[in-house]
Amino acid sequence: MIKKLIQDIETLQGLMVAYVTNGREDEQPKEYKTIYLKVHFALEDMNYSDPNKYRTLEEFWGFCKSEFSSYAERRAYTEEIYDDVIIDLCRKLVNKPEPKKWRVTNELLTDNLEPIRRQWLKAKNFLLSDKPDFENCIKEATNSVESALQILLEELGVSLGRTIKKSNVDNDIKKIISQMYGFVSNKDFVRHGGTKNQNLDFYDAEFFLELAGISIKYLKDKI
Repeated sequence: MIKKLIQDIETLQGLMVAYVTNGREDEQPKEYKTIYLKVHFALEDMNYSDPNKYRTLEEFWGFCKSEFSSYAERRAYTEEIYDDVIIDLCRKLVNKPEPKKWRVTNELLTDNLEPIRRQWLKAKNFLLSDKPDFENCIKEATNSVESALQILLEELGVSLGRTIKKSNVDNDIKKIISQMYGFVSNKDFVRHGGTKNQNLDFYDAEFFLELAGISIKYLKDKI
């Protein structure tokens, strides 16, 4: 099933690239719609957020025409859309283990919290990559908590530090979650640029990923 899904995604990407470069053919829009829906529902069944917002090739062409002048840019953007999902699907093929709380949290991200799934997937991919990026893992994990709070409290665009203060959770737990935000704000190369190597390692990043997962579950249950 996973291999077939990856193949279908690659077929979609091939159609997208052809349509916005020099390989356009009349039958492509119809073929794209059929495969798009197939991929969309397969991703949904596997608890992924569909990263492709373009339901038709015409819609995709309109975006690319206005944003990218070169074929190379359009190809790169097409590959980027599914990057995180394909990385994770390939990891599943070789049964690479996931962080303990990642799947539990991912399954909680439904309904209005569903858009956070892509952020949450990025956090895991940064941790488990062949060339891991611990700083970005911590950033995306903390951002996912911030996004969950914004949605649950209907405070879109407000920082984690400010939204947590408005929640009805225990004051000591507020402090713990606020300190996550403080950590990523204070560390070079995590939320902001920097000049000092922070020497963050796998265990630091895994800790924040697990803490973020527990925090999202707690906030969803409590709020």
